[in-house]
Amino acid sequence: MYNFCKLLQRMLLKAPFWVIYALAKFIGLIFYYHRRKRRVAFRNIKLAFPEKSYQELHAILKRSFHYLVLDVIENLIAPRIYPFVTIKGEENITPDGGIFVGIHAGNWETAISLFAHRRTFAIFAKEQKNKELDRFLNEVRVEGKINVVFSIKELIRYLKNDHLIGIVIDHGAEKDAPVVEFFSHLVPTPRGSVYLAKKFNKKIYPDFCYRKNLTHHVSEIGKPIDPSGKSDEEILQSLNKIYEDYLRKYPWEYFWYYKRFKRKLNRDIVILTDRKLGHFKQSRSLLRLLSERKKLIRSRTIEIRYRSQFHRFLADLFATCVSRHCLFSGRLLSWVVDKKTWRALDSVCADLVISAGSIAAPANKLLASYLGAKSVVILRPNVPLRKFDLAVIPEHDRIPGPRAVAIKGALCYPENLEEKISQCKDLFGLPEGKKISFFIGGPLLNKQEFFENLKVFISKVKDFAEKNNYQILLSSSRRTPPAAEKLIEKELKDFKQTAACVLANRQNFDFVFEGFVALAEVAFITTDSISMISESIAINPSTVCVSLGQEGDKHKVFLESIGNEVSFLEKPYDFESIVLRSCQIFAKNKEKVGKAIEELI
Repeated sequence: MYNFCKLLQRMLLKAPFWVIYALAKFIGLIFYYHRRKRRVAFRNIKLAFPEKSYQELHAILKRSFHYLVLDVIENLIAPRIYPFVTIKGEENITPDGGIFVGIHAGNWETAISLFAHRRTFAIFAKEQKNKELDRFLNEVRVEGKINVVFSIKELIRYLKNDHLIGIVIDHGAEKDAPVVEFFSHLVPTPRGSVYLAKKFNKKIYPDFCYRKNLTHHVSEIGKPIDPSGKSDEEILQSLNKIYEDYLRKYPWEYFWYYKRFKRKLNRDIVILTDRKLGHFKQSRSLLRLLSERKKLIRSRTIEIRYRSQFHRFLADLFATCVSRHCLFSGRLLSWVVDKKTWRALDSVCADLVISAGSIAAPANKLLASYLGAKSVVILRPNVPLRKFDLAVIPEHDRIPGPRAVAIKGALCYPENLEEKISQCKDLFGLPEGKKISFFIGGPLLNKQEFFENLKVFISKVKDFAEKNNYQILLSSSRRTPPAAEKLIEKELKDFKQTAACVLANRQNFDFVFEGFVALAEVAFITTDSISMISESIAINPSTVCVSLGQEGDKHKVFLESIGNEVSFLEKPYDFESIVLRSCQIFAKNKEKVGKAIEELI
């Protein structure tokens, strides 16, 4: 390896510059088309610049690989490059030495090699695994007048003698490194430069290198930073801000393939919604479960609209075919969703993409593949489950799989419960006292049977409430037939035990359901709504399922799955025979899904 590198160096020292530039571009393209390197670098650029378009990101990516290879080649022939390097801000450096701080951007080594011809300069080098390559690289540095040291003790000796030392702050963070913001992400940042500056009362000089054009370089030495009286985090944050500003101007100069954001603490979550409230609630519930375990969560919700039903079909097809990480899936996604949706999707970065239902599922898969994010789908998708990192599936859907977590009922986690209780009390002027709540859905099969059973049920409800001095909180749903609502109004409007009666098809409030369930000692829910039963048992363990008619196969499977944990009431609706059970389904679902999502992210 050593002899090969020496031979390559001799050849490059004699080669025309146009050959060098062509060679760098060719090797850069090889790196660009290397799937893993391109994927890692693309994700890092996207994390730094989420607002940039698909085309802009790829332009930066391709140019950065080209410049990276060119930097490496130029380092081997540094004396030929010196005439094309301009050093700005040299007057900022004081005679007592200090610490040069940089990042892996631009041709930093060639610039400091030129600078080392004027002042004594030392760097702390990390030994390469290949001994011959390590020997060659250090020889190149020494030939460039850079003093290479391999121990902190030796580095400190240069600092004590009022010389300059060079340290990078974008990799090699220790386990207890300060967490500092970099492009809005919280990342561990090495504190070695700050520690040495404080201990030996030296100033810090931020330095950034960039290309003025293909052939010329500029190394800008910033104004010195005095570390006294400042915390490590403050100094590192100011340094990161300096480099952020430079990289916004010259994003292609950075070595994006390095996993700068691998250990970031914050998590960015994107929720894709199909405009169905029940689906959105389940996605929000998953987000809440994750937020309990990971505190630094940032979320954004995007509504998915496809260009047409045909494009919706194409989305399912594309999502089924793409691999786990595929940058081209971004292009596929732009073809199937409308322009407004794509603008929103193209402006986000994500560590996790969440969706519920089959409509948003293909967009979930395509976006996650494009961004290199994890994907979680709730409810049965049209896309195979193996395409997602995690699927949360109700048991009654009967879809087993290695990446599926089976839960009872719908996924739910109530939000802002105290606020909704207060809103209910204020709007309806609810008095103190014992309360029971009722939620009436609609018929699944036989409308006449549903109506007749409702008559009997309401009569029994009134007797039970009057006998036990319960106040009634009742609400219908959007699916409740008009005739059923008229019956409810007729029977309960002037009934003295009625505290509140909401007919959803006439007037509805988004806080009524949670508020009524939470205020009641017992909540009665008709068996036609899986989501309402699931939400009710999450709020009030004393939930009773009321059968007003025949259930379909799907509902029967669901009711059987919760039969041992929830109380049931069937015709002739003998309230006195109810044996209340303290349902633990919510706690079990929460534990099961929470553990799976924590392991995933």
